[in-house]
Amino acid sequence: MCDGRDWCIGCVYGYPTDNTGVYGCSYVIDLFVTGVEIDEPCEASELDKGRVASAINSIMSILTHYSESTGRLVCGKKRSCYGTSVLGSSITISLGRIKQSFVLADMHLPDLPIVYASDAFLKLTGYSRHEVLGRNCRFLSGMVTDPSTLLYIKESIRAERPCTVRILNYRKDGSTFWNLLHISPVRDASGKNAYFVGVQIEEGSCRNQDGDGLSVEMRQRSTVGAVRVALRTLSMSAGSSRSG
Repeated sequence: MCDGRDWCIGCVYGYPTDNTGVYGCSYVIDLFVTGVEIDEPCEASELDKGRVASAINSIMSILTHYSESTGRLVCGKKRSCYGTSVLGSSITISLGRIKQSFVLADMHLPDLPIVYASDAFLKLTGYSRHEVLGRNCRFLSGMVTDPSTLLYIKESIRAERPCTVRILNYRKDGSTFWNLLHISPVRDASGKNAYFVGVQIEEGSCRNQDGDGLSVEMRQRSTVGAVRVALRTLSMSAGSSRSG
C-alpha cells in the first residue's frame, strides 16, 4: 500500500489519488508498464512522448527515494522506463554534444522536473542521472543558500524571464561551491515557452574561462543557444515526419 507519496505521483500525471480519487500508485505504474488497449491507432508526437517519459521518471525518482529511506523494495519490475532519454534518443544525442553543465526542466509539468541533465552537470554535483531526473533543481540548495537569491529565481521563473545569479549550491557529498547560474526559458515549435534551461558554471573553474577564452556570460549564452538549436531540430523533425 502506498503512503503519502501516492499523492505526489498522482500530481505528476494530474490524476486524483489518495482517499479522494480513483487512481492509485500501482494503477498508474501498470498503466505505462502493461499498456492500455485503445479502439483506434494513434501516433504520439515526440513532445508528448518526452512528457510521458518525464512523468515516468518522476515516479521512478519518488519510488527510488522511498525505497532508500524505508529499506523496502518498492517494485520487482525493472526500471526499463529509463531506457532512452526522456526526450527521445535523437534529442539526447544532440544535447549530449553540449559539453557545458546544464539541465533542462519542463515548465508544463508540476514543480518543474528536470527532464535532461548533462554529463558535466552530473560530474559537477556528484549525483547520478537517476537521482536527478524528475526532481526540481532546489535539491542543490542547502542551509547556507541565500533565501533572497532563491526568491529572485522563483520570481523570474514565474514571470518566464531569464535570470543570472551567483548562488551557493551543495554537491551530493555535502561540499559547497559557488554556482554562476543562468536560467532562461526555451520555446517549442509553436513559439511558446516550453522548457527552462539552467546553465551552471563553478566560480573559479579555469578562471571562469574554457580553452577558447570565452567569458562566463558567453559560455552561458552559447549553451542556451545550443540547447535551443537542438530542440528546434527536434521540433522540425517531428513536424516533417507528421507531414510525410
